[in-house]
Amino acid sequence: MEKVVATVFVRGKRVALRDGPGRTFSILDRYDAGRAVRLLSVDGEWSRVQDNLTRREGWIASHLLSTDKPRSEPKRDTPASVEASREEPIKVPRISDSVIVQRIIAESISGYSGSCPCPESRDRAGRRCGRRSAYSKPGGAAPICHPGDVSRAMIDAFRSRL
Repeated sequence: MEKVVATVFVRGKRVALRDGPGRTFSILDRYDAGRAVRLLSVDGEWSRVQDNLTRREGWIASHLLSTDKPRSEPKRDTPASVEASREEPIKVPRISDSVIVQRIIAESISGYSGSCPCPESRDRAGRRCGRRSAYSKPGGAAPICHPGDVSRAMIDAFRSRL
């Protein structure tokens, strides 16, 4: 890994800032042409950068970075480039399993009609629900309250809905 510290500029539209050096890593953010980033190191075809504005660190494909400051006027789209951009599908970033688990729990709790779905919940008077919660009582409603209650099948089913 080659260490470098310099300001470079993003080339292209909606360039992905990734969590690691490769297309398999999750997308942290997207940048448009001209965005100034600080080049921290280069690892093969990937560059580790830090955004000058947000100070967020991540990885961008090296061929999408340039040392030249972009022109102040944006290049006009030609009919051919507009047509080509329509053909490219936009890739939706993959949501992590932990975020999906939290969303499943939140949906389960919000779908409970009473005031004590989980032991950690508070009732209308502000008291902790504890053993009075629906989660603690057998039979009837069974809200999902803890990450350990969420199965792989539930995560996969949630992801298929997205």
